[in-house]
Amino acid sequence: MIKLESPTGDLLRAAVPHGASGSRYFAAFNAGKRSIVVDLKQPDGVALARELAAQCDVVVENFRPGVMHKLGLGYAALAAANPAQVYCSISGFGQTGPMQDWPAYAPIAHALSGFDHVFTQAQENDGAPPIAAIQIADVLTGAFAFGAVQSALIARYRTGRGDYVDATLLEAAMALVTGDLQMPQIETNTRITTFKAVRARDGYVMPVILTDKAFEALADVVDPTLRGDPRFTTRERAKHFPELRAAIERWTSRHDARHCQETLMAAGVPCARYATLDDVLDEPQLHALGAFATLEDASGAFVVNNAPFRFGNADRGIRGGAPALGEHTRHVLTDLLGADTNRLADWLARNVIA
Repeated sequence: MIKLESPTGDLLRAAVPHGASGSRYFAAFNAGKRSIVVDLKQPDGVALARELAAQCDVVVENFRPGVMHKLGLGYAALAAANPAQVYCSISGFGQTGPMQDWPAYAPIAHALSGFDHVFTQAQENDGAPPIAAIQIADVLTGAFAFGAVQSALIARYRTGRGDYVDATLLEAAMALVTGDLQMPQIETNTRITTFKAVRARDGYVMPVILTDKAFEALADVVDPTLRGDPRFTTRERAKHFPELRAAIERWTSRHDARHCQETLMAAGVPCARYATLDDVLDEPQLHALGAFATLEDASGAFVVNNAPFRFGNADRGIRGGAPALGEHTRHVLTDLLGADTNRLADWLARNVIA
């Protein structure tokens, strides 16, 4: 994968936390990529980018709508040179409509999609919107774009034609409230069931009681008298969830979170403790799955996420660390374009590449 950067580099290169070799935040998202620097403010830089794109199966861009078209690097221009190419644009609000030119980041998408509203309504606090500590829409949009690009590639192998993919942060965030979006469209006094944590002796745990089987297994562990309580029959349980939650908490509050998790899980009750990031890094299940890749920088070894899926016949593990800015410029241009020493020297002298 080739990452084309401006002479000043990706903004994430300055993101915390930092190791001695640079941003580990940047490393987590860019390990294994090849970085090249091309100045798209210069006509020759645009021409070079167009030449590179013609050699690629997939092009992904996340400029504001219209920017790539004005540069002469939009889908129509690139597809004319390479009709089999899959071109993916990722933006806040898409390529059309009254919001298309609005700037967007994940917290904007969370707010406008209704996600924050649903999330806030479920909290037992003063009703203030949640703080966007995790950029959910960014990651989710990338995942949807990834799936769409793979689908387009399958179609290409069947038809020989590429396609254009338009993925938006707004619609990705809306996917998180798919069920909730039905609530204002129908008259009802019933709310969608919300799962709530219960207190353990040293933290909290999340039991999920959806089926009668899980409820009966839970009752056997925490309080067998719950089985015969008319408030907790199949039809009545959702109405009396606060009372059920209190009954569960009378048991969980006497035990450590890990004990609650392991005891209830062993009984067939879905239950998880609230793990810290230190817990996640040490989780045996994740290590058994090969969920982490180990990288090195000047500060030492550190781990990053591998892709959250596996193949039966291919290795999806990350190879190589995060690229330095422009580290692979010469190699990529030589490899893909056959650029010779004179051509490289000319581009460098005129700051078209770096």
